[in-house]
Amino acid sequence: MKRRSNRTLLAFCCLLLLTGCWDRTEINEYAFWMGTALDKGKVKKVRVSAQIAVPHEIGADKGSASSRSTLVITSEGNTLLDSCQNVQNRLPRRLFIGHRRAVFISERLAREGISDFLDMYSRNPELSLRSGLFIVIGIDPEEILKMESPFNPFSSDVIVRQDKFSKIGDMAAHDLFVDYSSEGTCPILSAISTKDLTKAEKGKVVDINQLAVFNKQMQMVGLLDEKASMITLWMSNRLKLYYLTEFIPEGKGYVTVDETNLNSKITTEIKNGKPVVNVTLSGVGTVRENETNLDVALSKDLTIVENDMNRYVKKLAEDTIKQVQREYGTDIFGFGEKIHQEHAKVWRTLRRDWEQQFRDIEVHVDARIHLKRIGVFGPRPKQGNLF
Repeated sequence: MKRRSNRTLLAFCCLLLLTGCWDRTEINEYAFWMGTALDKGKVKKVRVSAQIAVPHEIGADKGSASSRSTLVITSEGNTLLDSCQNVQNRLPRRLFIGHRRAVFISERLAREGISDFLDMYSRNPELSLRSGLFIVIGIDPEEILKMESPFNPFSSDVIVRQDKFSKIGDMAAHDLFVDYSSEGTCPILSAISTKDLTKAEKGKVVDINQLAVFNKQMQMVGLLDEKASMITLWMSNRLKLYYLTEFIPEGKGYVTVDETNLNSKITTEIKNGKPVVNVTLSGVGTVRENETNLDVALSKDLTIVENDMNRYVKKLAEDTIKQVQREYGTDIFGFGEKIHQEHAKVWRTLRRDWEQQFRDIEVHVDARIHLKRIGVFGPRPKQGNLF
């Protein structure tokens, strides 16, 4: 009897140690925040627009006037969190930001600087560092949240996926924070534009083919065009696949090459007390389109194409580096970080004035693209020689 009482007492004590869901929130009590647009406020400091999922409308008939799967709420505040609280005040459910896919920042806000807004994003444990960050050029970022894509009810998710599969690559909040915290690298972000779209395309799709360049004060200082953006991501080891099209003078036509296994190797050395940077760009190519009179099945003709492609990539990289040095003076390539890693003592003398030092640094580029595959046929198909 005494033994049974002891067991009962022990079991009761164990029950006291068990925890319950005292802070549980049912899923139907949440409002899921899918995308954010940031802009300068008209009355207060910052204007925040939130794309909120409307669950009962997801999958509804799009022909209905009331079948939008998202709701866009806009509010202003003196800080980012102040604006977010004002958004919460307009909703009957608790905001949940863990599913947010993207943040869209207006160009005017980016040029003034976004360092004040990074503090909240770095402290909130609910925020995902895989969220995409974009600079919106030419239109209000709120318009991106209102976009009606035929592929997905959430435009924020559409943009993130497009950035992943576009030639520019995949940029996320994690990349921004890594560059910002680095002593020798300035951040870059993907830029969204609609200026080249037709009237029928606007409101449904966007262009993501440029990079926004930032300085260490987190102020946007300029934009790179598509080709300069591509080579910048290649040099930063953020580009793994690219279709490269170039005119081949010897063949009097264009060749398109599918470049894979793209890699960048940056090394530094000190000459006469000054740093010198060496950049080697490599990749494996497949000929996808040949509009020249060359037969790429022949080794000599394939070598001509390969050499012209390497000369083009080398010149594009050199021109892009010179453009960034001359116009922006921001080290978006990570040269300073390499010097920091390989020549720590020299870096201590350069770090305080690196933006000026970067403008004058000597850089050498070498391109090593190897064309391994030529497709099914070597020469261009002609009547009588296709099979």
